[in-house]
Amino acid sequence: MQLFDMDVTIGDRVEVAGLSVFPLTGAATGAPPYLTGPEAFAAGLLAVAELDPPQVPFLVVTHGADVPVLLVEGEMLVGGDQDRTMNVTVLCPPRTDLVVPVSCVEAGRWGARRAMSGSSRLAPGSLRAAKIRGLEPRSAGSHLRRSDQGRVWDEVDRQSLAHDVESRTSALDDVQEELEARIAAELDAVEPLADQVGVVCTIGNEVLGLDLFDRPDTLARYLRAIVAGHALDAPVRVSHVDGFRAIEHFLAQVVASGRDRGHGVGLGDELLLEGPVAGIGLTLDDHLVHLAAFPAPV
Repeated sequence: MQLFDMDVTIGDRVEVAGLSVFPLTGAATGAPPYLTGPEAFAAGLLAVAELDPPQVPFLVVTHGADVPVLLVEGEMLVGGDQDRTMNVTVLCPPRTDLVVPVSCVEAGRWGARRAMSGSSRLAPGSLRAAKIRGLEPRSAGSHLRRSDQGRVWDEVDRQSLAHDVESRTSALDDVQEELEARIAAELDAVEPLADQVGVVCTIGNEVLGLDLFDRPDTLARYLRAIVAGHALDAPVRVSHVDGFRAIEHFLAQVVASGRDRGHGVGLGDELLLEGPVAGIGLTLDDHLVHLAAFPAPV
């Protein structure tokens, strides 16, 4: 199947913690080199901080790498005055400071500032979908899309109740830490295929979401976090059925969706999907770098 400029094939299902995880394989698109957020944080090349004065929907990213750094929609940034998650996918230019749009996922703390860092986690698909659907239109002269913060906090509260996790500061990270500890062995068994560039997760015939990248090594960096995020939306166990046809239908909807294009926050162009799916992505020189897409609510 053709998704944007990529030919992808749906692979065999793997069962993980109530999910069916389907790999998407394909050829890399030949995008210029960049570091992923996890790589840059591990190498000490990336720092995230509050603005001065701090603002809930924005953070400033500083990095000293000679190549761009990729931060993907849903990526968690913890510490500071509140934990946050990325609203959009951003390719940060080399050696620069960049203000990025984020959503708070820790409603019960403002202040008591902690050192801020990247996280090994992505937000659950239901929260990412709700956030994307609630993104404000671009304002004149700004590329920074704000989310519907109340909707995001509602999703954090829902996850906390669903998994019976009490967090003193209503932090999504506390819920994720608890659930991932319960299913650690299954998550540790998740391994990317050599030519895997994307992943679709389902519960039975229900598609939860899609993440598609420009090359396999980027997918490999984020695969565990994507699956762990979707696991928050899965029941403890389900009777698995073949979701292949549902995925084909969903991917066709992605292709058919309307596309609102505009300048990205950093390098490249932002792509907002409109219509039967909620999706946001980033292209560079007309090549897709990342796409996150989720079904519209029934």
